[in-house]
Amino acid sequence: MTSSTNTKKGKRSVKRVVGIVVSAMLAAALVAVVAAANTVLPKFNQIINSYFGVEQSWDNSEANADGLDLTYNKADYDRGSIAEAEKALDKDISGEGYVLLKNDGSLPLEAGTTLSFVSGNSRDLGVKAPSMLETTLGIESGSTDALTPAMESAGFSVNKTLMDFYASGKGKDYVMGPGSVSYGDDEDFSINECPLSVMRDAGVLDSMEGTTPVFVLKRVAGEGRDMPRSMYNHASSDEDRAKSYLEPDSTELEILRYLNDNFDNTVLVVNSNAAVELDWLADFPNIKSVLIVPSTGTYGAESLAGILAGQINPSGRTVDTYAADASKSPAAQNFGDYQYTDESGNLTKYNYVSYEEGIYVGYRYYETRYEDVVLGQGNAGDFDYAGEVCYPFGYGLSYTTFDWSGFKTSWSDKACTATVTVKNTGDVAGRDVVELYAQSPYTDYDRANGVEKSAVQLVGYAKTKLLEPGESQEVSVTFDESELKAYDSEGAGTYILDAGTYYVTAAHDSHDAVNNVLAAKGASGTDAAGNKLLVDTYVPANADVDTTTYATDSLTGEKIENKLSDARGDVAYLTRADWEGTFPTHDGEPTSQVSTWGNEINSDDGASYTYGKTASADLLAKLDANDSGNPDVQAWDGDLTYGADNGLQLIDLRGLDYDDPKWSDLLDQLTPDDYETMILHAGYGTDYVESVGKPAGTDADSTSGWSWGGTDMTFCNPMTVAQTWNQEIAYRLGNMIGNESLLGGATGWYAPAMNIHRTPYSGRNGEYFSEDSFLSGAMASQEVKGAAEKGVYTMMKHFAFNEQENHRGDRSGQYSMATWMNEQSARELYLRPFETCMKVGDVELNYLKQNADGTYENATREIRACQGLMTAFNRIGTTWVGGSYNLISGIVRGEWGFDGFIITDNADTGVFMNGGQMIQAGADAKLTVSDPTATWSFDSSDPVTYRYAREAAHHLLYTMANGHSMNGAMHGSRFVSGGTGGLQKADLLRYGLTAVGVVGIAIVAGVNVALEVRRRKG
Repeated sequence: MTSSTNTKKGKRSVKRVVGIVVSAMLAAALVAVVAAANTVLPKFNQIINSYFGVEQSWDNSEANADGLDLTYNKADYDRGSIAEAEKALDKDISGEGYVLLKNDGSLPLEAGTTLSFVSGNSRDLGVKAPSMLETTLGIESGSTDALTPAMESAGFSVNKTLMDFYASGKGKDYVMGPGSVSYGDDEDFSINECPLSVMRDAGVLDSMEGTTPVFVLKRVAGEGRDMPRSMYNHASSDEDRAKSYLEPDSTELEILRYLNDNFDNTVLVVNSNAAVELDWLADFPNIKSVLIVPSTGTYGAESLAGILAGQINPSGRTVDTYAADASKSPAAQNFGDYQYTDESGNLTKYNYVSYEEGIYVGYRYYETRYEDVVLGQGNAGDFDYAGEVCYPFGYGLSYTTFDWSGFKTSWSDKACTATVTVKNTGDVAGRDVVELYAQSPYTDYDRANGVEKSAVQLVGYAKTKLLEPGESQEVSVTFDESELKAYDSEGAGTYILDAGTYYVTAAHDSHDAVNNVLAAKGASGTDAAGNKLLVDTYVPANADVDTTTYATDSLTGEKIENKLSDARGDVAYLTRADWEGTFPTHDGEPTSQVSTWGNEINSDDGASYTYGKTASADLLAKLDANDSGNPDVQAWDGDLTYGADNGLQLIDLRGLDYDDPKWSDLLDQLTPDDYETMILHAGYGTDYVESVGKPAGTDADSTSGWSWGGTDMTFCNPMTVAQTWNQEIAYRLGNMIGNESLLGGATGWYAPAMNIHRTPYSGRNGEYFSEDSFLSGAMASQEVKGAAEKGVYTMMKHFAFNEQENHRGDRSGQYSMATWMNEQSARELYLRPFETCMKVGDVELNYLKQNADGTYENATREIRACQGLMTAFNRIGTTWVGGSYNLISGIVRGEWGFDGFIITDNADTGVFMNGGQMIQAGADAKLTVSDPTATWSFDSSDPVTYRYAREAAHHLLYTMANGHSMNGAMHGSRFVSGGTGGLQKADLLRYGLTAVGVVGIAIVAGVNVALEVRRRKG
């Protein structure tokens, strides 16, 4: 045997071994695919089916549907016609929602103007935001130039040299960090603007000559992380590290300085969901106009172009106060990264936040302290309003001017109607906003009992029609006396109405309002002349403080009393009786742990550290517990009935009252598996329940449209919607959401979201409406009502007190944040928008009524518009809000009389969300896909579990029965699930992957057998 032969055999042996190894690895991979398809994938059936669309229908071959209309909720469009309606709505939202904050006569621009969009952030301005799935999977949706076609369509030219520089030239590598990374696993708030020196070296500065620069100042955040109070972890220079994210950094300022010094008219577009700090504008006089553009939806770039061209007259108003330094607000003293230590000084797994500011959030602080400075009361100190506030709440400019006259108020029983005539005195058509504010007396009783009063508070508003030059309109705004009540947590323990003189004023913004009131009082020393002709007074009948009129709920008549006293904690709260003496301080001291959650620089060494304070062993034990606070946990009184044959289907209960006796018979039909499914696996919808004929539900985010189950349309975000100050637009949006669901299959909308902009730093302010609770509730409630008219149950979120993302409790090592506050601020600020939605009124429900002879006929009745609620991750005091009996059963179910469906936020990651605690508190289901950390399961033999689980199922089924998923059903209908072969998408995917795996294994085995046979023959 030659060495050559040995070598060949050796090579064949190596090839054989390699082949065997590769085959084994491939086979192992295919086995893993088969195993995963049949063990892991089934856990995600619900979300897979929801995303790709649940296929289900009703077979009425054995039902007598003759002459009956079973389409209970009807779409106003088909898939061919809805697109134009969606486009028109999105353009109305953006056209009315973008705020002209500053205009030194420079806007609108002349046709033919060439625009130079400066900043790498111009690349994505106007580009449709990525979907929830793209965000979750980290899919890059790519970027296209939305600005150029929009601007050219409006009659402008665009500096293409500069656009190309940012898109594909030397500026392309300068990309702003995404803010929150993977829903809060990490953060990247690097600004990373392309430096002026790079622009100069690339020669693009010359291309701007003879053009109008438009600088895009962008800030981002996102779910799971808040905007940093310092750039300690995200900037390179000491100067920039000390700044907050709300300020321009040194690179941006250098560019802005260049624009200011070399051009006589620069436009600033603020593309941010935060009220950024704009005090620096005073040093840049040639930045002559500022537009606030929180989001662009799908067609917002067209509206922006229309505003710049004067084709659209801006009529938006701010929904937040634009402070010169947001870190100086009382709320900002306790926001961000705070962590408990144990009695030995070790950091614990629990975080906390203390709302020491009480009710003094946003304009309630700035305008109230301003009034007390003017009146020389309350130890207001040297507070300087002009130095604190750049632009007030409710502020916005127009291309025309308006005159107001003839203001008056009239009272009918408890309702006040204010009227004012608005006249367009300018040269172009435009819309104006009449904002109505009230001031309640701040009495000795209030001071003695810790009841706080804002100098002014919004009680109503209205937007004019489009007024032509010279045209007038009488505008009326009506509000109820109940808007003047205040919550007295320390004295009466309920709502009170003070005796004394109340002021009502029509105003252009919150600062205008307080100056009007001061003018009516004859005060001097104001920073601007108020108009006393726009003020009226009201003196209620009570000669002393009234502690009874508003001590019962206006809807249910239930007694209102303290429910959240335990959340007050050991915190001292701000009072206007002593501003300087009670102004909030950090509730804790810097620890040795460097903050990776954006705290301000808080040490002499120039670093940012986590704040901490000691939690007693008793406090930590309460945080560890799963106690709902239910004072009377009871067992079911009777047999534990499952699987009864009562012959009912869910459709039979449509249109019946929540407490109709038939519900008990239907609930008797449920099986233990049904309870387990509905309560513990309700993420993004609930599965079909055969025992009662409940169809599958498809629930989805987001606040700007459907993530799935709609038409793939993205609207401008809620902050932009709120900036329209137009309730009709909010209603239209809700109604459009409902129409989209009828075409796309979604049934429950995880929206609207209405947490308060407690500070500008909150990562999700764009998903929320405002710093003001009245405005938030007014807009959100119209979305709820509009959607409900189409059979959509809206899951309002995040209930409640979820005003920051940091440490909310959904990432590894997070166990929910203890939130401390007084009950006055809880009820007047943070619960108020939810309460407004609960009480928005009824919508018409179509259903079938059974006649005495057993036949059916179409009928209608009224049903509450609001049918859903999503709880939050955080805690109220030590108790998780989704498992708080006082909050859920005490206020929502008790005071507000809510019988709808209450679900958690993401319980797959909220490891502390205990199902037993949840249902004993009065809530219903966990938003889980796989529930990898389940701490509770349904015990079918336990009468306590049965009692509360039965009520939870009742809430869910009641909501589903009256939704549009029942379209096509009547008594006798047979539910048909699935498409091909009766299978849903998740089944097809599972079987498909299994088949691929099995066939692949067979092929690998066959190939190896063939090779082995061949080898032996050779």
